[in-house]
Amino acid sequence: MIFETLFSKVFFILSIQLIVTTIACMGLIQYFRYLYHTKKVEWISATYIGKGKVDLHIDFRYLLKYFWTLLIVNIVVFIILLFNQHNFGFAMTLFTIWSILTGLQVALALVSVDENLGTIVLAITASVTFITALIGLYSGIDFSFMGKFLLIALIVLVVINITRLFIRISGTKRKIIAMFGVALFTLYLIFDFNLITRSENTWYEAMNIAINIYLDIINLFLFLLDLLSAFSK
Repeated sequence: MIFETLFSKVFFILSIQLIVTTIACMGLIQYFRYLYHTKKVEWISATYIGKGKVDLHIDFRYLLKYFWTLLIVNIVVFIILLFNQHNFGFAMTLFTIWSILTGLQVALALVSVDENLGTIVLAITASVTFITALIGLYSGIDFSFMGKFLLIALIVLVVINITRLFIRISGTKRKIIAMFGVALFTLYLIFDFNLITRSENTWYEAMNIAINIYLDIINLFLFLLDLLSAFSK
């Protein structure tokens, strides 16, 4: 059989959702470029950075209501997904919808800084994911001891990010927060890949682990983007 191992199940689910996320992300960015080049909308401008590349600048006041709607729907779909992982078909459908919504949010994050950083950030994210997978799967170490420490660090990071919604944080503080996020989700990748070696070989476990790794990868990408954009300014 194709999906005999838990790893093959996780890889199948995860690869589909990452592809869906990438398509949604690139699709929205291309749509914004279409609006700028063809429709000439007033709320999108751009800086030409050489070799035919442009850095889009969007007045997010025009997208604010869509952003909050997208965020709320994203959270609702995610919560429903968490409570329906036993039904594989329904869970895959929800996961795909959530991946599309997440891809749109990633696109907004890229455009808010410099969408041209996406290729570099993606390459770094892929490299880190590959290395952490090797460590988590083949080191022979049980990383379960990291669970409670990672959870505490995650809570701290969530509180900080909620604070950032109301207080502008820039400069050195922003870089430190971004580096903290990169380190945290790198360790989470090791922890979650290691779960594959310690979990029951079922589609339910595969779905649960795939969701965890997906979140790790997306958050790692976003914090790397924040870090690189902070150093590029």
